[in-house]
Amino acid sequence: MSLDQLLSACTLKGFQGSGPGGQHRNKTNTGVQLTLREYNLEIKSSEGRSAKENKVHALHRMQMALALKVRETPQEPEMPFPGSNGHIQTSNPLFPLFVAHVFDRMAQKNGDTKEAAKAFGLSPSALVKILRQSKPCAEKLQSSRNHNSGNQPQDS
Repeated sequence: MSLDQLLSACTLKGFQGSGPGGQHRNKTNTGVQLTLREYNLEIKSSEGRSAKENKVHALHRMQMALALKVRETPQEPEMPFPGSNGHIQTSNPLFPLFVAHVFDRMAQKNGDTKEAAKAFGLSPSALVKILRQSKPCAEKLQSSRNHNSGNQPQDS
């Protein structure tokens, strides 16, 4: 989903940011809140100095949240690996789409990283290394492994 399509599917609301920044921050609505009711997702961004900048940050976070939350049946043929030489930066605009495809493939194969890695021409260790670049991806990977191995964390 492109950023424009995602923005049209979301509810956009501005707010006054809190924290350091003094008079400028306290008088302007530069904070942005995106809500996607269909998946019960709400993303806020107020670290930038302008609403436009914060909107872009929020849209990228929403893409990543969707990639981690929504599972679909993988399509054939799989998208080509969007990085190069087995590496991809989290700042790459295709990173959320790549993550979504990886977790879709893993969900289809009961959390197996081998099949997902094979689909992108990567080794399983290279795929895990890529996913661990992003904290939410690393947490999703770990919870997926715990869920599929039956090692649910125990409440004390």
